[in-house]
Amino acid sequence: MSLVRVFSFSLLLLAASRLLGLVRDMVVASQFGLSGHADAALVVLSFPDLAVSLLWGAAVPAVMVPRMAGSSPSHIASEGARWSRLAAVAFVVAGALVWWQRHGMVHMLAPGLHGVDAWLAAQALGWSALVALPAGAVAMVGGAMLQAQSRLQWQYAGQVVFNLCLIGGLVVAAQTHRFDWVTLAVAVAALARLALMRHVSRAQLPPPAATAGAFPDADSLRALLLALAASGLTVLYTLAARAIMSDSGPGQLGVFQYAQRVAELPLHTVFAVASALALARLSAAERRGDGAQAQAETRHWLRAMLWLSALIALAGMVAAPGIVRLLFGWGRMTAPAQALVAEAMRWIFCLLPLQAAQLVLATRLNSHRRIADQVLGYGAGLLALAAAGALLPRADWRGLAAYAAAWLMAVAVLWWRLARHQADAQWRNAAVLLVVLAGLAAAAAGLQTLAVPWPVALLLAAGLFAAGLWGLLRFDPLGRLVRDRYTSRLRRAA
Repeated sequence: MSLVRVFSFSLLLLAASRLLGLVRDMVVASQFGLSGHADAALVVLSFPDLAVSLLWGAAVPAVMVPRMAGSSPSHIASEGARWSRLAAVAFVVAGALVWWQRHGMVHMLAPGLHGVDAWLAAQALGWSALVALPAGAVAMVGGAMLQAQSRLQWQYAGQVVFNLCLIGGLVVAAQTHRFDWVTLAVAVAALARLALMRHVSRAQLPPPAATAGAFPDADSLRALLLALAASGLTVLYTLAARAIMSDSGPGQLGVFQYAQRVAELPLHTVFAVASALALARLSAAERRGDGAQAQAETRHWLRAMLWLSALIALAGMVAAPGIVRLLFGWGRMTAPAQALVAEAMRWIFCLLPLQAAQLVLATRLNSHRRIADQVLGYGAGLLALAAAGALLPRADWRGLAAYAAAWLMAVAVLWWRLARHQADAQWRNAAVLLVVLAGLAAAAAGLQTLAVPWPVALLLAAGLFAAGLWGLLRFDPLGRLVRDRYTSRLRRAA
């Protein structure tokens, strides 16, 4: 399957998965609004994603794919078996620890929850973790095996199944007024995803060699610890920002969750698929000794992602009130609650260029196996987040400001480390990043003073995005390449 077709199919499945995740949040918002009960449901539903999909699911490919890209099917099968055993053992223990400390976990994740809401969240979180954590961790190993086989198009099918099961459980829980259904939905969703991922990741591989070791070798385990530290620190950005928002009062965790889900949807679709595809390509180029080509591709890729993320962010900021009205303007979400979510969404949109740059820089460092540099960058970002959270006054915007400080510091350090390693500071791309950040901040401040009806705002955003996309496809080198490839495919089809 060609690269363009793989990208298109992967993007379709990932977009379906993320949209289903958005539907999941819409169900919570319509049933519970901005309340403590909504915060409890969001804690339980998002914990498997944060602990498995974002933490383990980001770390394992960073270690496995560079070691397996271009290898024989038997080697991939053997490596997959070793990593699956490690995932099962480690996350069975992790699930037991979460169950044991379930009340403390809820207090850490959402300090604003009290009374019945905190108790419900603790019970559902503890029991679901016993199944969801080990099942999800083994499923993520299957995703890494698919990346190594260049079969990325199936990697995101598991998330589609996962979110469908969660939505079904939420609907039943809302109709029966029993929180137990949320617990059952998380467990069933994790098992369904595991069954699918194990089947598709091993369908074209031979059985693993009987002589293969039980677990990955010591070098791989050391690299895994660094990768877990790197991906875990970025997960802590979200967890810490959510906790700071929750500390501001009931419903504030929901404000951050709903705004982040929509604003970062492009980041977790287009940019995530592009990064996964690029990791295998850049790793293969480094293995061939073609570092100059990999470096040139990185420059073009970074510039294209910066402009694309700025375009998406600007259009999203204009459309934010309309997006919130269409997605969350139902059930118990009042007009003031919708306004809070729209304002938070605009400021998270401003961070898209930083997050896109982080994905590109991290992927390039992964291709060099420079995971320790990522730990340094993300650790610096976490320190910036903690400092902002401690020094800023207690207000509704404190969590958003701390979240922004984390990404700004992390990208600055990652940029410095990659520039030092490659002897290429990419000053032109750095200037592009500074320009788009300043422009987006000015646009966010200006939009707060304008009162545009939300249908008009949606039309303006659509026109703005269409014009910007035309410019990228016409003038950006990577955009022209994508345009030419799709045009040639359409001509052949005609």
